[in-house]
Amino acid sequence: MSEGYWQVQNNAKVHEGPVDLDKAIISRFPPGAIVKNSEGNGKSNWNTTARVELDYQGSQLSYFLKAIMCSYSSSIQQRKGPNAGPMFRGEYESMKLINKLIPDFSPKPITWGKLQNSDGYFILFSFHNLSEGNPSIPVFTHAVSQLHTLGIDMNPTGKFGFHMPTYNGTLEQDNTWTDTWEEFYARGMRHMMKIEEEARGPSEELQQLSGPFFDKVIPRLLRPLETGGRSIKPVLLHGDLWLGNVSNQTESGNPLMFDASALWGHHEYELATLRLVGDDEGINRVIIHDSALYPEKPHFRRILIEEMKKLVEKFS
Repeated sequence: MSEGYWQVQNNAKVHEGPVDLDKAIISRFPPGAIVKNSEGNGKSNWNTTARVELDYQGSQLSYFLKAIMCSYSSSIQQRKGPNAGPMFRGEYESMKLINKLIPDFSPKPITWGKLQNSDGYFILFSFHNLSEGNPSIPVFTHAVSQLHTLGIDMNPTGKFGFHMPTYNGTLEQDNTWTDTWEEFYARGMRHMMKIEEEARGPSEELQQLSGPFFDKVIPRLLRPLETGGRSIKPVLLHGDLWLGNVSNQTESGNPLMFDASALWGHHEYELATLRLVGDDEGINRVIIHDSALYPEKPHFRRILIEEMKKLVEKFS
């Protein structure tokens, strides 16, 4: 995780105050359920987030609501954009698979859909009370290990990829099924570099580095993993597992992983977004993401160029 991205995400907007619920959201509640409260909860740079409490047959149900916003007031208003629907669908499908494998360490996705009163979309999860601070390292790594091992035989194709696009932030990931990890990784990097160029404009330095990076660096580092009798078994990955997407559950003390961008891939790929701030080895895809997502911050591209230059000089 790059330091600049960490700083941006740590300043995410806190959501507070009453939230009016769109009719489409209410229609997904159990028949006869009565809304007791709907308040902003948590913080996010991209979404409105809220806790919704229902009275249902004498019991209380609590949901966590996400909806993408153009502004935050007492009602949900959608930030228009062609990626809103696929983005929420991708998160729903990602978390559905993850919750099936590790229900003690992830929220259960309830439903997702389009808002009735705008062009927006929403997603509902089971609500979990969270406490501040990082999770216990042994318990957290055990949960990640379970995710990576329990679903090995659930991969529908045995290949690398996912059955639909998913999103890191608001950026679509290329999850096209591929036979090798090298092919999947290179394809994803080309896709992210295209998005970065569309966001910032062309860079002569990046264009000069791209040739040796794709033709020499990636094959030299990844091809040996799947040649000479060696192979990689794709496992289910969270896909965006950094400290902003994991927290502690107040009641159980277990970590809770959320905001997934799942894929079937090499288990070590999960480490890219978990790297400590300032660790500059092997985080190019993360930095490309930062540069594309925040084009108004010129230093992200500079970091990307310098990191690619290091790899090209070392491995080409």
